[in-house]
Amino acid sequence: MIKMSIGAAFSETFAFLKANWMQMLMWVGGALVVVGLLGFLFLGSTFTAMAMSPADPSVAFGAIGKIFLFALIASVILYGVCMLIWRGGMHPGEAPNFAWAFQAGPAFAFGMFVVMIAAYIVIFVVMLIFALVFGAALGGMGAMSPDALASGAVGGGAIFVMLLLYVGVLVFMLWIQSRVSVAGPVMADRLTRNPVTGFAESWRITGASQWKIVGFYLLFALGMLAYLFVASLIFGGILGAILGGSAFGAMLTMIVMAALVYLPIMMFSFSMPVGIYRAITPRAAGDVFA
Repeated sequence: MIKMSIGAAFSETFAFLKANWMQMLMWVGGALVVVGLLGFLFLGSTFTAMAMSPADPSVAFGAIGKIFLFALIASVILYGVCMLIWRGGMHPGEAPNFAWAFQAGPAFAFGMFVVMIAAYIVIFVVMLIFALVFGAALGGMGAMSPDALASGAVGGGAIFVMLLLYVGVLVFMLWIQSRVSVAGPVMADRLTRNPVTGFAESWRITGASQWKIVGFYLLFALGMLAYLFVASLIFGGILGAILGGSAFGAMLTMIVMAALVYLPIMMFSFSMPVGIYRAITPRAAGDVFA
């Protein structure tokens, strides 16, 4: 484990993306096609039945079960593909291990779910304590209501403290993300199905660089927002002017935006965990991306 620099994280991320973009397109594109077909088969008739019987609760309950089953299957596929991308990128030339990937992927997803639930519980407890303390100080819980804020009954100092709390929540979630950011690459590198191994090792090796990883994610988020804004103006404006706002034009715009805007962001997001992992582990990146 070494102390990461943000520049090294970006460099390793772009190196992984450059070496594996074709593999990403193949796996992600195939997964999206499969998920789309399964969604049509699982949910096409379900939504039609719901539209035809909006007042029938049995149809709604049946739809919930099908939607949950589809979400579960889609998660297995997408997270399995994610593991295939990470493993294939870190160990070039190795044959895809589908049996491992489609077990390790859902295990990793479940681990992330548990971590996020724990984080939200901590946030809920802190927010509840904050509301009780400041509500009592300001004359009851009603003093913290939106009406009280709008009327000016709550002073500027209290509002500033509340804004600090919300910023603190954002920073806390980014910190949690930074500490578990390489759990998936650890599982892929070690070819393990055990999420505890991935998350425990991620927590250990990110300790020395945790705030730099937070900065890395913040820079990525700002860059992503800027790219989304500029790309939406360019591609949306051009296609809108050419196609005149028709239904076909709207559909074509969505396809172009997905291909030229959201897909690159998703591919970069897939590369970030490996970039961080390579930047904080002592092995040479050339051993991985060659």
